[in-house]
Amino acid sequence: MSDKELSQEQNDAIIETGHVLLTSCPGSGKTRVLINKIAYEKNILGENKKYVVAVTFTVRASEEIVRRLNFLGIDTKHIWTGTLHSFCLEWILRPYSCFLPELKNGFRIADEIYIEEMLSLLREKYELNQNEPLNMKWARNGNLLESNDTKKRLVNEYYSELKNQKLIDFELILSYSTKLLRNFPQIAKVLANIFSFIGIDEYQDTQDLLYFIISKIICAGNGKTKLFMVGDIDQAIYSSFGGVAKDIGEIKNEINGQNIEQKTLTGNYRSCQRVIDFYSKFQTRKIKINALGKNANETGIITLNKSIPSTDVPMEIARLIKLSVDANIPEDEICVLVPQWWLITSITKELRRLLPEAHFDASGLSPLSKNRNNLWYKISRLFLTQPNPKIYSTRYNWAIEIIQDFKEITRGDFPLEYDSARRFLKLINSIHSNERDGMANLADCFGQLLSFLNIEILKYPELFELQNRYYEYIKRRFNDQDRDFPQDIESFRKLFSEMSGIVISTYVGIKGEEYETVIAFGLLWGYIPHWNEIYDRNYDHLAASKKLLYVICSRAKTRLHLISETGRSTRNGTLLEINHLLEEIEFEFDDI
Repeated sequence: MSDKELSQEQNDAIIETGHVLLTSCPGSGKTRVLINKIAYEKNILGENKKYVVAVTFTVRASEEIVRRLNFLGIDTKHIWTGTLHSFCLEWILRPYSCFLPELKNGFRIADEIYIEEMLSLLREKYELNQNEPLNMKWARNGNLLESNDTKKRLVNEYYSELKNQKLIDFELILSYSTKLLRNFPQIAKVLANIFSFIGIDEYQDTQDLLYFIISKIICAGNGKTKLFMVGDIDQAIYSSFGGVAKDIGEIKNEINGQNIEQKTLTGNYRSCQRVIDFYSKFQTRKIKINALGKNANETGIITLNKSIPSTDVPMEIARLIKLSVDANIPEDEICVLVPQWWLITSITKELRRLLPEAHFDASGLSPLSKNRNNLWYKISRLFLTQPNPKIYSTRYNWAIEIIQDFKEITRGDFPLEYDSARRFLKLINSIHSNERDGMANLADCFGQLLSFLNIEILKYPELFELQNRYYEYIKRRFNDQDRDFPQDIESFRKLFSEMSGIVISTYVGIKGEEYETVIAFGLLWGYIPHWNEIYDRNYDHLAASKKLLYVICSRAKTRLHLISETGRSTRNGTLLEINHLLEEIEFEFDDI
């Protein structure tokens, strides 16, 4: 289905003139609708300088929106896309931080590695298990949400240390933005005059503070700014991380009773009807989903293996992969799902051994992946991606972010010659290194860049510290005996290239993706749902289990292989059982 062949449901949502809450089933083309809605609103604006905004759940989703808008030939000059945190940073904190005493002397975004290490030390100090969950989030009134006394002391100490270092983390980005909008209503009025449209993707998985921040702007505009929220309550799998799926009544209250039209997408263009009928058993709201794609009437293959020992799982997955490949399914249309990150390393290593000719994309294992807020990681992205019209807008936005970071760290000591994304990109593209080792190549490029910018790194301790931290973390990852990272520059570049090979990801990391074949193992009670959710009496762990199974199974187009192996146990030796919902389900599974 091309963008010129929208369904009636999709088109109705796009041309709606007021606020819209669009609920959508898996594979219904909600991203396509959001992109076409953005293009539609931009076309209405014409030469008007107002902005059309799309707030996404992930960076990858925002980059995909820009890429597809470019493909449609849409001028993105006055279109802004990004995560909620990026939105708050660019439009609220950086312009108005001077109004808050906590931020008036400047701030930096805390590095993920620094946060990880600090929390590890604090858990030791307060005699907590390293895996003990902490609620780091803030309420609308500025209070911490953590209720346990010991944990609350730990979290308070954590934030006190950040304050001493003039650092803020993702949670503080939202909390300070909320405080600014609450204490200075004029900010929301200014933003409402700038934005003609705000689209929210995956609204059901974002925090309560999102509703507050966006509703303040919508209310201040009093009809000037349109709100377009897209999501699926049955895919609300981040509630344990603070995600809130509000209904239309609650959303209407947030925007002071302004009318909001509820529309629904029920056609599925991804999966065959048999796969849809299977995962519909995990719905929390019963709506009929119709297969409308070319594969609608295919029989497909759905299997459930609940007797295989955990030691044999890699061999079974390798067998299932080979069956798909033999059926002429491309490698990048095959996905292996694991319940937790720590299992990715071992399964990837085993599958590479069992299938030496196959290609695998386990990019989540990248030695660079936990440095996303570090300036040097951001610069690495530019050096490791090639100039390409398809990703020009993405690299352009990266350049803007890097220039901003350099200015903050050097207190404005940044050459005017490169004070634009276009000129900065031209400089980056002109820098090359002959080093074949990945880190040596990057270090060479970093040095050349600083030389062109006439920035002496030792003059700025923060810049030097960020670089050392970046190098140290990568070195630590390379030295981890349980991991096997390729260290050549070409492998580094592949980390930022488009997906290629059999994808290996976690249950929650796969959201929004689709594959011809999905193979999921570890479907056990204690993994789905997690033990922390099972033991939390205030948490509906059965609903959480349903939603996660719904997301997992709805990624598959025609082939779905579910594995609930035996032999796994908890730390104290208690054997894990098959997920209770899978154990009870009535379905005629295939035997292959």
